[in-house]
Amino acid sequence: MALQAAFNPISFSDITTEFGIPPNKNIGAFRVSQNVGSLQNRPLDTGIPQSGTIKFSDFYSKRLNVVVDCFSMPDLTTRTNARSRYDNDNVIVIGNFRGRPTNSSNITVFINANQRLGSGKGSINYVALRTGNWDASTDLRFEVGPDAQIYGAGGNGGNANSGTGDFGTSAIGIEYPVIFRNLGYIQAGSGGGGGGAYRARNVQTGKKSSEFAYSTGGGGGGGAGSPVGNGGFSTNSGVTGRGSAGSPGSPGGLQNGGPGGGGGSEAGPGGPGGSFGAGGSGGSGSGSAGGGPGGAGGSAIRVSSSGSFISYTNNGTVNGPVVSGAGVE
Repeated sequence: MALQAAFNPISFSDITTEFGIPPNKNIGAFRVSQNVGSLQNRPLDTGIPQSGTIKFSDFYSKRLNVVVDCFSMPDLTTRTNARSRYDNDNVIVIGNFRGRPTNSSNITVFINANQRLGSGKGSINYVALRTGNWDASTDLRFEVGPDAQIYGAGGNGGNANSGTGDFGTSAIGIEYPVIFRNLGYIQAGSGGGGGGAYRARNVQTGKKSSEFAYSTGGGGGGGAGSPVGNGGFSTNSGVTGRGSAGSPGSPGGLQNGGPGGGGGSEAGPGGPGGSFGAGGSGGSGSGSAGGGPGGAGGSAIRVSSSGSFISYTNNGTVNGPVVSGAGVE
């Protein structure tokens, strides 16, 4: 817990209970300058000297600092819960003089993301990185570092013959009051494109003869994100006479949606998947039917009913909406 406020007696034992015992019980070892993830030149706590004279009074109201490692996981790890990583000891205690406490009350916790992370498909509430829930009186900080790219999942493209594109999912979830700073890249999952419409018609083959022709539409393109949206399927089922089959849509990339597939003869092409967190475009219609709608984009940041921003600083890029009162999974 945090040390006592100024003008109250403070002892070396009080300080080491909070921060751990330094080598040779030397208070000078508490002059710390530590780099962790994208957090540079961290002192033991803000206001504790990093050089020169250090004295007991420098420790009034100071508290242990712990960094949750969200910067050294496998590339594009999906659906990370920062509290779970804390509980599983994926942390660095500033100073390295002790381990993390089980209860996070009255300490400062930094969630530091500085790598590429992905979400999951199936619910707009799914996020790539969430704060999780913390004990009362935790001083929670969340820094998205300059090398971070945090993505919602892209929606799949709609299948041929007017299929609906899937929605994208979300990037970050806030479930506890937090001081938030973004220096990196945050992107909602983009929606998949809609499938193109079929075309059914009679084709004149002679002065008094005709032939029924049926063509299938193109599949919608996949939305951008991680995991990427898959392209929608096309089909040659039912293709007759002078009709032809459309083409499948292409998968999306991390930031750009995939193009829709071309339609068969006179059938509609699929719509492209959304890019940079946007919704997908609808598939094109034909003389026989309308194209399928594109899927909506997800959220860049979702803030649950228990979460809030004590402060919010964006010095990076946020593509997609910040939604309050939202579900987070």
